[in-house]
Amino acid sequence: MSKLTVLTLAVVVSLAAAQSGSGSCSQDDPNFKGTQPQNLGKPCSEMTEDNCKFIDEAIKNCCTSCGNGGKKPGQANNNQPGKPAKKKGCFHGDDTVQTKEYGTITMRQLAEKRDAQVLSRNEDGQLGYSSVRYWLHAQPDLSMKFLTLSTESGHRLSLTGEHLIYETDCRGNDGHAIYARNVRVGRCLFVNDEGELKETRVVEKGQTKMNGIYSPITETGSIVVNDVLASCYNYYENESLQKFVYQFVIGFQDTLADWMPSSLYRAAFNDQNGAFVAVPRLVLNFLQLSNIFVH
Repeated sequence: MSKLTVLTLAVVVSLAAAQSGSGSCSQDDPNFKGTQPQNLGKPCSEMTEDNCKFIDEAIKNCCTSCGNGGKKPGQANNNQPGKPAKKKGCFHGDDTVQTKEYGTITMRQLAEKRDAQVLSRNEDGQLGYSSVRYWLHAQPDLSMKFLTLSTESGHRLSLTGEHLIYETDCRGNDGHAIYARNVRVGRCLFVNDEGELKETRVVEKGQTKMNGIYSPITETGSIVVNDVLASCYNYYENESLQKFVYQFVIGFQDTLADWMPSSLYRAAFNDQNGAFVAVPRLVLNFLQLSNIFVH
């Protein structure tokens, strides 16, 4: 690793640490109850900073507990005060994944399995198992509109419109990641057919409002849900950049784990002890900075 790379990463980590502890906070919301796994049912007073500072719902309502850098409850992450943060793409909690350790389980169950490896697509384009490193969302009670994509092979997948999924022209290429809302009927998706990825045409798109949003991030950046291959990313419609950021930070995190000062490590990576591990502040900082140049 070059000196310039180390210096750049050190600056980002320092900014993440400063952001997590800077400024004064407004009063916590006395009526708030957490809905995500590590905060389920807890008021602000029962939360610790490490357990909530990267969770959208908590950081908006539990400013003091979460170390929210002086932002008031309800202040948006997109620098538009007073507006809630825009919800990004997710899967539905009842949809299933195939795991190496526990067989086929639902997304709701996966959020409770810290050690789970799920079926995904590896760098060689083949199916294999990949560890779940982080979660963007795991909120069983949050209601959102989901798209349901149905294929001629009988597969169905529910995901929100801003989650990336791989669409192809049905001619045997690798496909490209696009927002689910942009998938066209008559184009193809990849599905798991007895351990191999096969193309199948989309025959119907529907929409319904359901409770429960889940968004795991695997090491490979992809995941097979209901036997349909999808990307793990949703921050914007550019999978390559998001994949680079996540994989770079995962490698960086693993390298630093043994020698980085614990306080700085926690500030950058939110090293939690529970089953649910939120996306590190370092990743979010990279994505927020890159979002200035990506539309």
